[in-house]
Amino acid sequence: MSIKKKAIFLTHKHLLYSEITGGVQLCSQEFHQIINACEDLDLKDYYVPFTRNIFQRIKIKIGFENYSMYNVFKDAPALLEYIETENVNIVFINMASCIRYAKPIKDKFGDKVKTILLSHGNHSGDFLHLITKPLKNEFAFIKTIYKIRLGNLISTEALYRVKYLDGVITISETEKHIEKWFGAKLVSFMPRRLYVDFVNYHPDLNRIGFVGRLDHPPNFQGISILLDEMIKQPIKNLKLRLVGAPLEQGKKIAEKYNCVEYLGELSDKELEVEIASWAFFINPVWWYSTGASTKLAKGISWGIPIVTTTAGKRGYYWKEGNLLVTDTPKEMAKAIFKEIQSIDRIQYWSEQTRMVANSGLTKDNFTALIKSVYH
Repeated sequence: MSIKKKAIFLTHKHLLYSEITGGVQLCSQEFHQIINACEDLDLKDYYVPFTRNIFQRIKIKIGFENYSMYNVFKDAPALLEYIETENVNIVFINMASCIRYAKPIKDKFGDKVKTILLSHGNHSGDFLHLITKPLKNEFAFIKTIYKIRLGNLISTEALYRVKYLDGVITISETEKHIEKWFGAKLVSFMPRRLYVDFVNYHPDLNRIGFVGRLDHPPNFQGISILLDEMIKQPIKNLKLRLVGAPLEQGKKIAEKYNCVEYLGELSDKELEVEIASWAFFINPVWWYSTGASTKLAKGISWGIPIVTTTAGKRGYYWKEGNLLVTDTPKEMAKAIFKEIQSIDRIQYWSEQTRMVANSGLTKDNFTALIKSVYH
């Protein structure tokens, strides 16, 4: 019987345990479940807190954060002692925001301990979106500061891939290539895990829905652009049920578009009851932002009709079934209007989603992808 490698899952505790499960929680939990299923690993959790350092918190507040959400200088001694005492062989670093922990680990242990980044997406990707597609006009000075920060982010990302990380696991095929461009030693793309959690579906043909963080610029802008097209369609009674935080952005959208009914942030149980009545789960992703659209996996698991985009389904792989894919806001608005005219079409798309949910990668497929990086 072979000796198991000792590994730790380095993360903030909130990412594994939260009453309301967002995209980062879903992705963190899936990474954890898949790694924990690797029979040659003895996995333990190691939690780190968000920084309370005043200087770091000011940088975050003014928008100049450069992977400084954690106080690595303060946390490192206890972490290194734990690794040494427990004879840890592999450190799985959950989320790019934790990458700075890789430096003290490599400085002390070198090749004796492998550091593997479980990337939900690099900070530079979303920040580039914010610079090129801002939510509001900024002063020239602020734009210059943002460009400096973007350069700092990319420099940090590349440096850590080259010097302090042994491997990276991405959640989209697009970012696998970006990681190689950064200089990562080993990269594996792990598609989102598909699973079955079908709801008792009773569609209302006058109701579609969206769920996501509304302070995430691609979400806020994506849903707004679609709504601009939807109000041009001859749809009288159609309502878009909007779920997500924060309250301010949700109310702003609802006030601008009469067809929007804003529900705020719902618990997982409340959300499952709500979405069971949606004729379509919409995923209006028009740009290639960081990571993958993790909420799409949840939509697939519910077995309800989905309309998405090519960018919105990046990071996914399945063998059977189809989702309704459109690549412009105008096309999506027209497709929704056309399909909701018939309950038979809605049932058809529900059946297609359920086929997709049942044809993803197997447990062995996932563990093989993980092992390809640490073996």
